[in-house]
Amino acid sequence: MEDFASEADLAACRIPPSGMCWWCGAVADTREHKFKLSDLKRLSANSPDPLVWGDDETLVNVRSLRKSDRVKFVANLCANCNNARSQKFDFAYEKFSDYVWEKKGSLWRARYIDMYQIYGADWEDEVLNLARYVVKHAGCRIAGDGFPVPQEFTDFLDGAKFLNNFHVCAFKNPLVYRAQRRVSGVKSDPFGLWIGPMGGRVDRKKSLLTAFGSTLSIGFIGFVYRWYAEIPDTDPFYQYRKARLHRLDRIPNL
Repeated sequence: MEDFASEADLAACRIPPSGMCWWCGAVADTREHKFKLSDLKRLSANSPDPLVWGDDETLVNVRSLRKSDRVKFVANLCANCNNARSQKFDFAYEKFSDYVWEKKGSLWRARYIDMYQIYGADWEDEVLNLARYVVKHAGCRIAGDGFPVPQEFTDFLDGAKFLNNFHVCAFKNPLVYRAQRRVSGVKSDPFGLWIGPMGGRVDRKKSLLTAFGSTLSIGFIGFVYRWYAEIPDTDPFYQYRKARLHRLDRIPNL
């Protein structure tokens, strides 16, 4: 029976840490940042207060943006995959991030993001690299939570043009937008960096994870992603020059 996953369901699906890079199988000797270091530095630079990391249980100051356990995944990539092989993914994301920071709160009224404005004539290749950054992030998270990373993730990172059971779209989050306006105004810098909770479904009879999803965002602009074991009809943002900006509160759950 497939259903929403409880903690007991998830525990039955987890696998022991292998110590190997989930992308290539080499020794996992590096830790990917949950957010780009450049974003963490910009967020910290624009506030007189220490950077704060919060979740459902804790609220603590981050002492080191580069090394803190709070801002990094556990080691599940090798240095080559985390640096050289994925460098162009990181660059594509940084260009996207620059665009969001530059636009500040004005993106709330936008119905789409024109990838040509970010990447120019290379937008088709670069938007794929942006999507691969999101997939790399999702892979590090699912591996860090103790689940096997789907094989098709590595195929996509290695150059496949489409990841057919991984749906990802751009969104704007009204809750964060309203908070940004209350705290610092619509023309202010992005309000926080956010990773949503991971939701999922399991096949209880087989003790297998059959779906998972979460979000990654800069202020109120970000990406929601969902992986399914069974291939659904997906329409991911990276197929379009003008990526639709959905309201997060109007996107159906898993």
